[in-house]
Amino acid sequence: MILYMEAETDIVDLVIDFIEVELKSGQIISLTWDEGDFYIEDGQFEARYKGVYFDDEYANGRLSELKDMKIHHIELESECEDAGSFKLQKLSFEDGEKSLTFTSFGCQTEWSIDGE
Repeated sequence: MILYMEAETDIVDLVIDFIEVELKSGQIISLTWDEGDFYIEDGQFEARYKGVYFDDEYANGRLSELKDMKIHHIELESECEDAGSFKLQKLSFEDGEKSLTFTSFGCQTEWSIDGE
């Protein structure tokens, strides 16, 4: 499974560590991945994460479990000392020939990193 993410941010060295979601079943899982590529340009963050896991298990073949999910938490990392913002715009999942895209979130879409 591959996860694509788009967001607005002013955090120039942003790294996403994991995403915690609640499945329709009520189970809360962490989405992690084997590898990721991302870039930030003019405040636009775009990323591709390959080898997605649901907790400790590969997510391949489990795309349907993400339907109607809710995002609980996105773990943001940065070495910047200043506060920053992050606004999620789009999440897309591809699993073989199947795909699932979220562009409207019935949850918090903005997160921040507080300056130290």
